[in-house]
Amino acid sequence: MVDRVVGCRRRLSAVVVASAVVSIALMGPAVALAAPSPSPSPSPGAATVSAGNQVVLLGRVVVPRGQSVGEVVVFSGRVSVAGVVRGDVVVLDGPIVVSGQVSGSVIALAGSVRLASSAQVAGDVLAHDRAIVAEGAQVGGGVREGVSFTVRGPLRVLGAFLSWLAVAVSTLVFGLVFAAIAPRAMDRVALAGRTAPFASGGWGLALAIGLPVLAVVAVALVVGMPLGLAVLLASLVLAFLGAVSAAHTVGRLLVRDDRGTATAFMAGWGIAAVMGLVPFASGVVFALSSVFGLGEVTVAIWRARGTSRHGRHRRGAILPPAAFGDQAAPGVSPLPPDRGRAPRRS
Repeated sequence: MVDRVVGCRRRLSAVVVASAVVSIALMGPAVALAAPSPSPSPSPGAATVSAGNQVVLLGRVVVPRGQSVGEVVVFSGRVSVAGVVRGDVVVLDGPIVVSGQVSGSVIALAGSVRLASSAQVAGDVLAHDRAIVAEGAQVGGGVREGVSFTVRGPLRVLGAFLSWLAVAVSTLVFGLVFAAIAPRAMDRVALAGRTAPFASGGWGLALAIGLPVLAVVAVALVVGMPLGLAVLLASLVLAFLGAVSAAHTVGRLLVRDDRGTATAFMAGWGIAAVMGLVPFASGVVFALSSVFGLGEVTVAIWRARGTSRHGRHRRGAILPPAAFGDQAAPGVSPLPPDRGRAPRRS
């Protein structure tokens, strides 16, 4: 049993530390490295200043009186809460002291928890070491000490953050690869989205509804089962393609056309990533951007069709000089007599 607990904790540490390293590069000001906060006030009060999630790899987080924050996650350090925490307080290795309000649970995976008499915790209080609750402290859930944690509990607490992180990183990698291999195609798609936004939205909505229905019908007919399964499997790739295209279009509204495609995409991706940090907004932002992006890709493909038909050229194109002479250049077919340049009148 002891070996099993130790193995679970090692796997948990590897998963959490790996996610922390990536999140530090993405979350900017919301992440601190060994940066202590000001000391908390002795008693809680009404929060007047609001902040986002607090994630610290090595150090401490202090929520002073009058401040409200989101989730608090510390991988190695300590947490002191005198203000308001709207989510959970999770510390992988270190103690937790609460004299303010916590809307979620207080979890110390390898440390102790101390609640002052003015502390208010809506969820559970779980500690691997001791859990000291002063008289007058209010706890909505249960209080347990000496708890052996497994991977499932902490990952459930960090599930929303890890989901956002996975989608953000996947979209970033997909977009950078796309910008490297097809930058002109991304610019054409962005142009289609900017010049035909309503058509792009309409086509995207139609495809978002029609493709799954077509796939299900094809699978039901058995004969079209390979096509239906292929469409279903490709739906996730199409969703990421749409999200990348929409992010690049938004970035082009902020970045000049003479700047690189990757720069414009990074600007749009940054906006989408910040919006995804808002609770319950991550899925909505990804869904709307996927639908619109898929629609503008469709509009760009439709505009590209038929631009090089036989016997015609694009507007503004210049014919080879040899096409107007008596001798055709090597590899260029001469024009018929009725298609040549009219003789100049004397």
